Amino acid sequence: MKRHTLSVLVNNHPGVLQRVAGLFGRRGYNIESLAVGQTEDPELSRMIIVTSGDDHTFEQIQKQLNKLIDVIQIDELADTASARSSEIMEVDQA
Repeated sequence: MKRHTLSVLVNNHPGVLQRVAGLFGRRGYNIESLAVGQTEDPELSRMIIVTSGDDHTFEQIQKQLNKLIDVIQIDELADTASARSSEIMEVDQA
């Protein structure tokens, strides 16, 4: 199984986290790591989700997330230690 990291931009409304987590649970997908925070725009939040599975499973996760009304954008992040540390540094410097 391959690890996948997603950056999901969502509306900052009550219940959005529950709907995203529920989507994973209903379909039997596992969330290995989850971090959520408000963006510079108080109307939006960003979720960083780490999950594992084959490419077909990952494609299904992306399709299901895109069906949620509050999901605005989904990006796959590189899953290397250097990429993760540089992303963290960029956030800390902002």
